[in-house]
Amino acid sequence: MKLFKSFTLLIVSLSMSSCSVSDYVNPDNRLHSIEVSTGSIYPEFNPEIKDYYITSLNTLQTFQITLNDYNSNKNIYINNQKVLHKITDIHLNPGEDIVIKSGYHNDNTETYTIHYMPVDMPEINVITKNNPSDGYILINLFELGITTNYSYIAILNNNGFPVYYKKVPSRVINFKYFTIGNNQKRFSYNVNESGKVLVMDEHFNEIQQLDLLPHNGHGHYPSDTHDFLYFNDNHYILPAYVTRLAVDMTAHGGNSAVDLVDFVFQEIQNNQVIFEWNSADHPELLTDTDPIYYAQYATHPKVDYFHFNSINIDPNDNNFIVSARHTNQIYKINRTSGQIMWRFGGSNDNFNLTGNEIISHPHHATILPNGHLLLFDNGVTKSPQQTRVAEFAINETTMTAELVYEYNDPGRYFDIMGSAQKLANGNYFIGWGGHVTSQINANKSDITEIDPNGNIVLDLSFTNNPGSFTYSYRALKYAINFDE
Repeated sequence: MKLFKSFTLLIVSLSMSSCSVSDYVNPDNRLHSIEVSTGSIYPEFNPEIKDYYITSLNTLQTFQITLNDYNSNKNIYINNQKVLHKITDIHLNPGEDIVIKSGYHNDNTETYTIHYMPVDMPEINVITKNNPSDGYILINLFELGITTNYSYIAILNNNGFPVYYKKVPSRVINFKYFTIGNNQKRFSYNVNESGKVLVMDEHFNEIQQLDLLPHNGHGHYPSDTHDFLYFNDNHYILPAYVTRLAVDMTAHGGNSAVDLVDFVFQEIQNNQVIFEWNSADHPELLTDTDPIYYAQYATHPKVDYFHFNSINIDPNDNNFIVSARHTNQIYKINRTSGQIMWRFGGSNDNFNLTGNEIISHPHHATILPNGHLLLFDNGVTKSPQQTRVAEFAINETTMTAELVYEYNDPGRYFDIMGSAQKLANGNYFIGWGGHVTSQINANKSDITEIDPNGNIVLDLSFTNNPGSFTYSYRALKYAINFDE
């Protein structure tokens, strides 16, 4: 009996001596915290949940993943890269998921996946790609027709792929890019619910939230979503829609107490208002509104008689260029006196446009370096209704204009939104806007780039969910070097 016990003890002893500490397998290979510097993962992290999405992600720059419970005894890999510290730098390829594996032994791990593409982000489809210009496309994606509490801003490459995106929990339009000197980049987007413009630095970190300042007897005004200009971190232009209550409009055939929607914008420098303009100071504008809105003075309690949608600077004399949808006009406004220098289009047009020169419900008006006026002409009140991009050579001395270029797709009609750019290589870049009731045109394409001869070199469309329309207020293309 003693011999048997001794033999048993010997076996146990030998067995224990053959197992080193390194052979011990900790049953908890899980991670207990994952943080990504570009955005928040969802659902909220739980070690038992293995698949996640994220509110913002990009392939344009290096970013950081933080594992707060990093343990050097574990073998942890992020996209097959060995993790050596609590914080790991990572650079993704377009569309690449973040795959994190954790375990004490490589053949026994827990895997967590953060998917690159959110399931609720509309897909972008390439219809045509034939040597488009280099650059990145800025869009904002939102849906008409269904109630959603979020939007996406995104930067696309020429393959229509979102190399950067951010999910914003509100309605967002007007995603733009600015250079402010010293190779510094700024990105901005307007948030409808908050009345703020959010400004991000070159790493997409939020650095400012802006609205209009108290001035001339009024308090803060929420910024309107349609446009924004940024010169540097202390100098910018903000627009606003402001309601003027109970205005007597009997002189215009209306009621005695009509609420009017005025357009106000401020130029702000070093946190001081250096210029403010208010359409209420120009009562003649009340008679310029399109007849389809003019009747509202008698039938509607609130009338948007002007409906600003873009503001830019004339690069040749630094005065303001403003587009107003409901007056069918483009205005040049003196940057010192605030006087209207000229009106292009509409009922009292200074350029005497006729025939095919006439514009209707325009958007996104800019003056090109050569002095030409470029705009997106929705064509709402034309017969037949036809949307186009139009470029005019204008003479501000003789007050004459010549239509020197137009592009349209016969039958294509978008009654809201839209943008037009002339790129450095002479191509035109078009964001087609949207239509409030029809998907027919949206199913053609939403973004088009053409060469000067009208040949399509890039054509993209957004996927439309049943019963809804996916649109971008504008689509703008920029030559951005993210390596600087």
